[in-house]
Amino acid sequence: MSAQFKPNTVAIVGAGGHIGMPLSAVLAEAGYDVTGIDRNAAVNEILMRGEVPYVEHGAEALLKNGLAKKNLRFTADDAALAASETVILIIGTPVDDNLNPRIDPLLEILQKHAPRMPRGQTIILRSTVSPGTTELLKTILESTTGLREGVDFFLVFAPERVLQTRAVEEIKSLPQLIGAFSDAGFSKAKAFFEKFLKNQCIRLAPVEAELGKLITNMSRYISFAMANEFYMICDAYGANSHKVINACNKDYPRLNLPRPGSNVGGPCLYKDGYYLIDRISYPEIIASAFKINESVTRYLLEKVRGKTQLRRAGIIGMAFKADCDDTRNSLSFKLQKQLRGMYCAPVPVDPYLPEFSGYERLKGVDAIFLMTPHREFRDLEAILAAVDNPNCVICDMWNFWSENVDLAHDGIYTAADAAKVLAKQK
Repeated sequence: MSAQFKPNTVAIVGAGGHIGMPLSAVLAEAGYDVTGIDRNAAVNEILMRGEVPYVEHGAEALLKNGLAKKNLRFTADDAALAASETVILIIGTPVDDNLNPRIDPLLEILQKHAPRMPRGQTIILRSTVSPGTTELLKTILESTTGLREGVDFFLVFAPERVLQTRAVEEIKSLPQLIGAFSDAGFSKAKAFFEKFLKNQCIRLAPVEAELGKLITNMSRYISFAMANEFYMICDAYGANSHKVINACNKDYPRLNLPRPGSNVGGPCLYKDGYYLIDRISYPEIIASAFKINESVTRYLLEKVRGKTQLRRAGIIGMAFKADCDDTRNSLSFKLQKQLRGMYCAPVPVDPYLPEFSGYERLKGVDAIFLMTPHREFRDLEAILAAVDNPNCVICDMWNFWSENVDLAHDGIYTAADAAKVLAKQK
């Protein structure tokens, strides 16, 4: 094998996704010649038209600029893998039905690429993986090709830790963890990222970087579970958990609890804990966090069912987080199934999803559950007008609509009560 790649070229596998597309656009802006590879031909066509198929602030301008300069393209053809100086792998790694990590797609693309991998190529793994996966990929590449990492090719694990919808900004601003086997591999990756990174590169061993990514996500997930458990504890005493948490956080440097919320999900937070507990016999904290966050919809449903007969119920927000259109592992769909199991018709509403847009469908519902506090939902008066039912029970665990009004300690009150407060505020 000899060096066949062109300098400054990058091939990104998984470039059509929420993480791959912003990175592709940022790299093109930095001057790299970028080929985005994605098996979803429909998404590739949308991107090649200069359109972003999901919410990602700042991405469309960079996308259009890269297309115009012709240093950015999207395709299902993976031929560019063998002709690029740098290959970046951002392939989804979900868990299976038994909650075991699935890396089959990652292994398949690597085994296909290995025989045609040119000498001197740098491979950057950004997929969220279980600890030890990068070591496995190194073994596969070395045994398949006879080449040596750090001499003939370079392999690192460099995870993304961006906030979805703010990826363009955070790709450039956050410190970059780089898990490297060799000094040469770290130097190659560091030089690659420093072309656009405004922060520092931090060297770790590959397994340490893998753990760092998982720990970053699970720390957030566990903190959300703590807030949600505190909500339930305060509820048992008739206390407002938001008032308690806000008071305790105020000017206190050793506490930064998030607010309780009904929709703690998403493609990363849901699964990453299972990558961490594979080898330990005491996974109680992570397992308990999962149980708490996953139980919230049933907890709220039972509270609302105790106040009204549920025949039709509005689900306000179907995306897994606010101001986003990504529905992967959103607990809104779990609530939808639970409502159906009670012979209650769910009525989903979400302005970011065309199939669920429009308040008019809420007319006459017996209850509404605020699952995702999009900024578009801030106008409660408009929602109440569409519901047109003073007895409708509102479930707002986020305290989104009653932030400055103590309507109910648990965030559950009637439309009539909310209307009275709104009238006084005018």
